Amino acid sequence: MGKEAEAAGNGKTAGLGYLLNNLISLMGLFGMACFGLGLLIRVAMDVSGVSRGEGAYEGLVTYIVLPALFTASAAFTALGMFRKWRRTRQLGVAIGLLPERTRGRRIAAVVAAVAVTALWMLLSAFGTYRAYQYSDSNAFCGLACHQVMEPEYTAYRQSVHARVHCVECHIGPGADWFVKSKLTGMRQLWAMVRTSYKTPIATPLHSLRPAQDTCEQCHWPGRFSGSLERVITHYSADEANTPVRYCLLMKVGGGHSDLARPGGAHWHVSNDWTVRYLPLDEKRQNIPYVRVIYNDGRVAEFMAAGFDRTTVAESSLRTMDCLDCHTRPSHVFRSPDRALDAAMDKGLISASLPGVKRVAVKALAGEYKTKPEALAAIDAAFDAYAKAQSLSAAQQELLAKAREEVRRIYGVNFFPEHGVDYRAFIDNLGHFEQKGCERCHDGKHKSADNQKTITRECNNCHEIIGQANGATEVTQMQYKLCKFEHPDEPVNPKKLCSSCHGLEKEGK
Repeated sequence: MGKEAEAAGNGKTAGLGYLLNNLISLMGLFGMACFGLGLLIRVAMDVSGVSRGEGAYEGLVTYIVLPALFTASAAFTALGMFRKWRRTRQLGVAIGLLPERTRGRRIAAVVAAVAVTALWMLLSAFGTYRAYQYSDSNAFCGLACHQVMEPEYTAYRQSVHARVHCVECHIGPGADWFVKSKLTGMRQLWAMVRTSYKTPIATPLHSLRPAQDTCEQCHWPGRFSGSLERVITHYSADEANTPVRYCLLMKVGGGHSDLARPGGAHWHVSNDWTVRYLPLDEKRQNIPYVRVIYNDGRVAEFMAAGFDRTTVAESSLRTMDCLDCHTRPSHVFRSPDRALDAAMDKGLISASLPGVKRVAVKALAGEYKTKPEALAAIDAAFDAYAKAQSLSAAQQELLAKAREEVRRIYGVNFFPEHGVDYRAFIDNLGHFEQKGCERCHDGKHKSADNQKTITRECNNCHEIIGQANGATEVTQMQYKLCKFEHPDEPVNPKKLCSSCHGLEKEGK
């Protein structure tokens, strides 16, 4: 209080520099200088293209951490000034933040203050926008919280949706869901800081936005039609790694009657009716009751044996959408069998190595506590295999390639530290390894009068148009092609189709 008392005794006026002359404010000014300079450098790098701020922590540091530290330093500076001002006022010392100036100098000071304020607002707006962009980036979702999201982010980057941003599926358009997601994100961030989260992440996500608002922004069921071909190759775990190949014609089906008669797999999401069902468990695997509501007012109900229709609560029913079948659209963790089939079909693991699939399946399916332990076990399995076989030099090269591929398969599908692999989540697409379609299509869901049953007929959704068993048969499998016959009358094969069906003829 000595200087304040001296100023009071001499009748002096305390200025801005005087208020800043305290330890708290000086620390704040130092922080503002350091963090402000770092922020300007990072923003300049971002704007110039040297760095786009989209790495694991680049955007986090540039647009969240540095601005927060700069703001905190400014608050420290203001706090020190306030404490000094309060002590000075108690002594009756006048406070004059600006010295006396001429009219021109006062105008210049005001203009400078306005310019600095405008520049700060501009930088703040830019920083806020970039912070918003970063918080919606894939890097923020998958890498900034990598301890939690490592399995999901790794699987996402291997998926068919790898070029679709996380927020497009998990948030979608509109401000309301953006706000909801950020509020939920704050709770999740707090759980991560406290390490109170549980892995694997529980699914399905009951708070997830309806698929009509997300998936259907790109995939429009009302315009689906026709069929798609799908080829499935399975390699047996015998000495010859015998391949079995199925060629399926998947009946995608139409979703709206003005396009085609609704049918096939996407019958369930047709615009001409609504399918609702009652799940009795969190995983939605036990479904004893299904209701179909037609647009003309008709209602069809199907129940499992022994289910009491009167116990159905309307609030418990779920309207069927894309995610009831496509439960793992972007985060697929393949089983050893399926992952190895895909690798062998691509030639990444040679089927010429005797019994290699059997060895690889056993190595991948083992119980391990950590990923390094699993990779060491895989190496040990392949070392033992190499010693037990009489392999040529060419086969040894193929074995080395197969070893690396099996290690890669484990790395992107198995996360023992998180308790995540193909057994951790339900995949309802199909009915091969899990119930999927057969939750309802089991032949046991009947109408109240037992006159109708939810079909179990496979050909409603797909037909086998080719099948082969054995290496030679697979390579020689052919489609049964038919010669085209004109439906009305024979036509000149040299005549162009467009000469009769073309738009030019229609316009005449």
